[in-house]
Amino acid sequence: MAALENLEAETELLGQMLFENSVIDAIADRLTAGDFSHAVHGRIFDLAVSEFSAGRAANPVTLKPYLERDEDLQQLGGARYLAELTGGASLAVSARDLAHSIADLSRRRRIRDGLAEAQALCGDMDATHAQIIAHADEALTENGKDSLHQPTGGECFDELISGFSEKSIGVTCRSIPSLDDVLGPLRPKQLVIGAGRPGMGKTAVALSYALGAARNGHGVLFVSLEMSSRELAQRLASDLCFDRDPIPFAAIRDARLTADQHKLLHEARDYMRELPFQVIDAGSLTTGRLSSLIRRHARRMEAKGQQLELVVIDYLQLLSPDARPRSNYEAVSEVSRALKAMAKDHGVPILALAQLSREVEKRPDKRPQLSDLRDSGQIEQDADAVMFLMRAEYYLRKEEPLVTDPKRIAWEEAMEKARNKIEFIVAKRRNGVEGSAHGEFHGAYQAVRG
Repeated sequence: MAALENLEAETELLGQMLFENSVIDAIADRLTAGDFSHAVHGRIFDLAVSEFSAGRAANPVTLKPYLERDEDLQQLGGARYLAELTGGASLAVSARDLAHSIADLSRRRRIRDGLAEAQALCGDMDATHAQIIAHADEALTENGKDSLHQPTGGECFDELISGFSEKSIGVTCRSIPSLDDVLGPLRPKQLVIGAGRPGMGKTAVALSYALGAARNGHGVLFVSLEMSSRELAQRLASDLCFDRDPIPFAAIRDARLTADQHKLLHEARDYMRELPFQVIDAGSLTTGRLSSLIRRHARRMEAKGQQLELVVIDYLQLLSPDARPRSNYEAVSEVSRALKAMAKDHGVPILALAQLSREVEKRPDKRPQLSDLRDSGQIEQDADAVMFLMRAEYYLRKEEPLVTDPKRIAWEEAMEKARNKIEFIVAKRRNGVEGSAHGEFHGAYQAVRG
């Protein structure tokens, strides 16, 4: 097995750094001390960068006092070894190339060691399958990179200004323009909550939005904890056919299709295969396992020349935290915090559906409030945006008066106004204004437009 180290590259780079300090500027942000296979080389690197950053010269003489008690360095020759580093520096090889080689070997060592640890876990009968898989998956990620981003204030402005030239800033749906307008583009690292009571059309909205985003070129991962992939396919098929030649959802669900409808369904299937849309069908899932799956699907999309830009979760309260919670409130709070961390770590917006408490239905107007977020106020705190879904038609149907009731005329007028309408109520928007908008809810086709 290869040693996966290049001591010559390490000594050459350190020699260049100590001989010509301007080299440090070019490679300081490309390596860390941990990237060096020899620990003492990492300590010399750290000292050189620290001295140079403080405006002092970094050479064998200035570094000697810091390393006099370093036993590893003494074994190599002490101050003489530092002098040999500069004396042996040829400057024939680019410092950037040397840094790239050292970083590449470092990452390979981490992958090898991580997989070896996962292999060892297989023999630990106390370790769960999910823990073993998560450990192996972690080893295959961009583990050489630190998710901690530490720019200066000026660099923050550079990022802002350079972002103006990007073709698209955030995910939009386009098939529900009213929702795009009131919610704005879903931007990387955002956690957006789509909440409502049962019957409000949460899954229909999420699928129509996700499908629209995929048709718009955004890579989508749809995580279903409530419905099977077959049930999702039934809804997706009805939605895809809606704008061309609608097929009722019930006909697809019950397999009562005409020959022409069968043909349309096959065409929809072929079209769906071309979209950057992936599904996770899971009966139960922990937040740690979900994070690993997001990384895995991001890699799969990247291999196809696509980019994962949106994760949809149906729904939040069905996720489990990694540690066993003491209460349901604590569990939902942990899941909420984990989802926000995932959005930041993976650089994608997460749209998580959530159930609301029954308090909504105790109010005459049935309009949701932030306090209705079920089980935890932590959701409101972590979310960058909270959107409620409201269908007055659903509640009106449950209150239908008799034909002879004097209230019947007023009810019919209200029903006519509410028919096929869904309201998007943005009650929180961290970087924008709250508001509401109406879309079209076509329940018979499980399609949302607007």
